[in-house]
Amino acid sequence: MTRGYVERLHFLPVFLITAAGLWSFSGFTQATKTSKSPREISYLKDVAPILDKFCATCHNEDEDHPSQLFMDSYESLMKGGKHGASVKPGSAKESLLLQKMDAEPPFGRKMPPSKKLIPTDEQVEVLRQWIDQGAKKN
Repeated sequence: MTRGYVERLHFLPVFLITAAGLWSFSGFTQATKTSKSPREISYLKDVAPILDKFCATCHNEDEDHPSQLFMDSYESLMKGGKHGASVKPGSAKESLLLQKMDAEPPFGRKMPPSKKLIPTDEQVEVLRQWIDQGAKKN
């Protein structure tokens, strides 16, 4: 074996390790670029319009709603009603607001009661994300 050949053999493991590291890093950065984290949901821009359209027409302070849950302001929504807190920040699954929108709510009837005016799956997902993000007044 010649000296140049031996030197190239020593270089091969270093080259392979470096190439593998670069390949793995480029895959990581590509995955990072393509995976999207959910955007921050705004109460004022995203949530309030949904609540105004589907909930606050009945659940407002001007109406004497039997649940005593009013949804015409952030403060009244977060205060809750006769059945407790409507929103548990950080846990959409434990929030009555979304539980009452399920096909089989934990009590009473599904909300909103109208079969003509119901939120889309996307609108319900906005509410779910907002609650999971901490239900901030932003």
